[in-house]
Amino acid sequence: MKIKGKGLNLTGQLLLLSATVVWGSSFIILKETIENLPALYVIGVRFLSSALLLGAIFFGKIKKINKRVFKDGLVLGTVLACAYITQTLGLKYIGAGKNAFITSLYCVMCPFMLWMMFGVKPKSYHIISAVLCVVGIGLVAAAGSEEDGGNVFLGSALTFLCAVFYALQIVFTGKFHEKKSDVMQLLIIQLFAAGVIISVCSLCFELPFCGINGYALNAEQFYKILYLTLVCTLYAQFAQMVGLKFTESNQAAIILTLEAVFGVIFAIILGDEKITPILWAGFVVIFVGTLISELHIDVLKIFRRKNKSDNDDTEELE
Repeated sequence: MKIKGKGLNLTGQLLLLSATVVWGSSFIILKETIENLPALYVIGVRFLSSALLLGAIFFGKIKKINKRVFKDGLVLGTVLACAYITQTLGLKYIGAGKNAFITSLYCVMCPFMLWMMFGVKPKSYHIISAVLCVVGIGLVAAAGSEEDGGNVFLGSALTFLCAVFYALQIVFTGKFHEKKSDVMQLLIIQLFAAGVIISVCSLCFELPFCGINGYALNAEQFYKILYLTLVCTLYAQFAQMVGLKFTESNQAAIILTLEAVFGVIFAIILGDEKITPILWAGFVVIFVGTLISELHIDVLKIFRRKNKSDNDDTEELE
């Protein structure tokens, strides 16, 4: 239930906007960090540190975690780990801006996940949105194929898989919230489970190749991981949680969609992304497709109304 009031609504919008800005910045920061450090090691440290900090702050809630919440948190943590592993590996092959926009496809995928898993059929605007986003991702991939030596297709595929896992996480989260579970307990278990899974993968698949020296941090890398942990994980998760409580659904949808836009802006400012007309076209198509899905814009109904209006005008002239 959302709390009404102009002041609270504005507060909620500002919190959500700050979260999208922070998440937008995380793409380029993470890409720079994994250039010199093992990718899974970086995100494993990020999630384990976040879980331990939250656990220390809300230690009283940990003692009250029951088996159902623990099981649900493990499911969410596993899906989140898969999402971040594929997203971070995708960042090794494509720019931060491309990664941000392809990741945003999870908004479009959620209705189709609900259809496959729970039989809730998608609306016409969901289908139109999905078609637009497929076209957009094709333009984004084509725009970078030459400069990335062909690896952009692998990066795009990995990031697309990341969007699938994010969509699953949102669907599962919605179902678990219906059980009236404690949000903070779920978040702590989720972050801890994701951190453990990713760290184990790092030890198994990265340590044998890069050695213990590959895990050594310099000051710059330490501060980047600290930023990803405290700002991009702890603060952003808190801001989203509180912001969604106070903000109307349609307003929240528009604000959260801007995460991909901020991701491109930071990538351009910090020199990671070379924007071409084809790439811009891909970004615009994906953004429009995502907005259609999030705002429930029935394009077919609007088109039918316009045709009917034109026909009525023609009949009057006759």
